[in-house]
Amino acid sequence: MKLLRFALLVALVACTSPARALEGIAGTLTSVGSDTASVLITRWAAAFQADHPGARIQAQASGSASAPIALIEGAADLGPMSRPMNASEEAAFRARYGYAPTRVVVAHDAIAVFVHPDNPLATATLADLDAIYSSTRACGATAPIRGWNDLRAGSGAPQPLLAIGRDSGSGTHELFRELALCGGRYRAEVVAWPGNGAVVATVAGNREAIGYAGFGFVNGLVRPLAIARSPSDPAIAPDERSIASGRYPLSRAIYVYLNRRPQQALADLPRAFLEYILSDDAQQLVRHEGFIPLDVDEAREQRALIR
Repeated sequence: MKLLRFALLVALVACTSPARALEGIAGTLTSVGSDTASVLITRWAAAFQADHPGARIQAQASGSASAPIALIEGAADLGPMSRPMNASEEAAFRARYGYAPTRVVVAHDAIAVFVHPDNPLATATLADLDAIYSSTRACGATAPIRGWNDLRAGSGAPQPLLAIGRDSGSGTHELFRELALCGGRYRAEVVAWPGNGAVVATVAGNREAIGYAGFGFVNGLVRPLAIARSPSDPAIAPDERSIASGRYPLSRAIYVYLNRRPQQALADLPRAFLEYILSDDAQQLVRHEGFIPLDVDEAREQRALIR
């Protein structure tokens, strides 16, 4: 009889432990960083908090450049970025803590370049984009592009050309500079907006405009261009397959950085939230928001980084 009671007790504990573990996930997490990633962080936070009423996820969308600063100063638990940390940002973190930040890939994305639907332009090369947006033309263009006829849009296309982009604190701004401007400088005339949505809205309302923003923000009010790495390469349109494979020239990942001391386990709340982000349910939200989810193998590799 004692053995039977003991067996029943063990079974009861085994059944109730997971629920108690879930109930024990409580506290506040602060996320500071990418405007692009904030859409995902906000959706994930709402779903996670619904299952863990004691948890609070506070998200501040102030640009990717704010994430390393917040992590270094201890003002954030999570630092979402739409670009990798650069060498100086990582060096500053190492100087403060003596080790590198942990980087977790949470989704795939791309920088889409788009025009008004009435604009006949369908493709552009990276050198074209450099000639439009930069003052240095580091990608090799021989002349700047300031009008639509210069871009082979046809004689009926509007002119001059209005270049719209993101502000300097944005990871999208910096990554576009690296990928499309070959690390060169933006020209002063580029109109810079603090949010992806504002870029899309501006181009949607102006036939003379061209803009770039996170792929997840592109809607039916603008038309994305197919991009070629060079005039001899095929132009690739941004879609789930071309972005996930990296064939689209402006493909990128969405990252979450965190301060994790080597060989030290994460606290329960950040570990649980990151494990949720990498779950099948959370990755379905990625697709719903217009981003590209991780595949099964990628998600498994990223989960290993937080265990």
